[in-house]
Order: sequence, then structure tokens, then C-alpha cells
Amino acid sequence: MIIEISIVPIGVGESLSGYVSQAVKIIEEKGLDYRLNPMGTVIELKSFSELGELLDEIIRRLEEEGVPRVYVVVKADWRKKATGMDYKVKVVEEKLRTQYPHHPSEGSIHHRH
Repeated sequence: MIIEISIVPIGVGESLSGYVSQAVKIIEEKGLDYRLNPMGTVIELKSFSELGELLDEIIRRLEEEGVPRVYVVVKADWRKKATGMDYKVKVVEEKLRTQYPHHPSEGSIHHRH
């Protein structure tokens, strides 16, 4: 299953990157496949219980760093036949190439003005 989490420490000031990097470090330590993006982190997990354990560990680590409150947003994409995040991106890029031949979709989906 594909999960996107956004971890927002509250009560620690404006700069959150140090706290977010701690959360990402925990994900790396667990050997999970993930993609960091500007608004959160997408992770491939096997179960919702694995998600709960991950969030418990992240929040525990942030609490140890003095974070008094953590706002967590979770989005989940569960399918009976799991495909993975790379496959989902690949399918959209392929459709862009076939339906819009001049679209520069090679590598990653992005849009710039």
C-alpha cells in the first residue's frame, strides 16, 4: 500500500526541516521505500499496523526533542493488487507520451511555468 504522511511539529517555531529530517531518518533506518516531496513523504508499507508503529516511533522521537504537539496527516492508497509508487508514476508518464507526444514527461512528472 502507498501512504503519504505529513508530520507538522507545533510549538517549535517556523523552521521545521530539522524535525522533518528526523522523521525521514527513521523511515530510512527501517529500510522503507519512500519519496520526499515538498508537502510530505510517500512511503510503501505492507499494513496499517506498520504505519501505526512508524508514526509512534516518529512522534516518540520528536517528543524526546521537546516537540509539545505534532499534527499528522495521512493519505492511504490500499489495493488488493498492490502496484507501488514507481509503477503509478510510470503509467501516467506513459499516457503522457502516447496521448501528448510533445510532452516532456521523461523521468518525473512536474510542471513549470
